[in-house]
Amino acid sequence: MKIPDEFPNQFESKGYFIFDEFLNEAQTKMVRSEMLSLQNSSLFRKAGIGKQEEFRIDSNERGDFILWIEPEKAPPATTLFIEKITDLMRQFNRLFYMGIKEYECHYAIYPERTFYKKHVDRHHKSSPRIVSFVFYLNENWKEDHGGQLRIYEDEENSFDVGPEAGRLVVFLSEKEHEVLVTTQKRMSITGWMLNE
Repeated sequence: MKIPDEFPNQFESKGYFIFDEFLNEAQTKMVRSEMLSLQNSSLFRKAGIGKQEEFRIDSNERGDFILWIEPEKAPPATTLFIEKITDLMRQFNRLFYMGIKEYECHYAIYPERTFYKKHVDRHHKSSPRIVSFVFYLNENWKEDHGGQLRIYEDEENSFDVGPEAGRLVVFLSEKEHEVLVTTQKRMSITGWMLNE
């Protein structure tokens, strides 16, 4: 895949980058259809927070429903997305020497009036998560629909990313971020690039 010229400098200085039209409109629509078909099969489960003995489900912290994606079983359009993410991983290693070895990802659906409070994806130094990514599937999204991803640059400054269809945002997993309250069903593929 062709990397935008501004990507290396911005990611190095800011710790995040936005790829608009990571997949084209038709491809994004196909991924959305695949995800909704799986949702209709009742395969999605309420997402939790924490790992292992610390795992818990808390709707006051996080409101989405998820379905983990198994690459070898992924439907065609989702497989195309996975192929592009795999290529992007190689670019991260080529440009930043990050030692990324693998990834994991899931479909995510936020029902109306849900959110995910401020958190980090790389919880401890032992966490293998290095780069987080979110690929949006929301057609005709408007600002008053909410559901923006808010990335905190520091204690006082933040940056909001609108969850528009075809957009991929990548950011360092150690960065604090949150999902603002959505007034519409909010759909995405969310994942992490791992160094283990």
